Amino acid sequence: MGLEKLAIGMAFALTLPAAQAQGSTVWACALSDDLVRLHCAAGDGATPQAATVAVNGTAFPLDPRRHWVVDLWSPPTEIEFVERLARATICYRTPGCTVTVDAPSLATARVSARAR
Repeated sequence: MGLEKLAIGMAFALTLPAAQAQGSTVWACALSDDLVRLHCAAGDGATPQAATVAVNGTAFPLDPRRHWVVDLWSPPTEIEFVERLARATICYRTPGCTVTVDAPSLATARVSARAR
């Protein structure tokens, strides 16, 4: 049954106009409460695109129906770094892909994380 759905999905994708198939996907990311993970989800209306490249077993563009988590390993000190990492990890050479990071002031977030 899974292969049938995949085949139907691929056939449908081939009928889409090129502009729509290369449409934009906007990802919204937010830091976890402990500041060591970035949780990302695609905005409403994002549709899956055919994979064009795979890196370490992950196909890009990413499936927008799935929630993605990026491990930071330690709390960040600069939000610009987090934004660049999110864009590089989530979009990886995908045309029309953008990432917005909703992060409180890192100084405020670190203080509240320590208070827990």
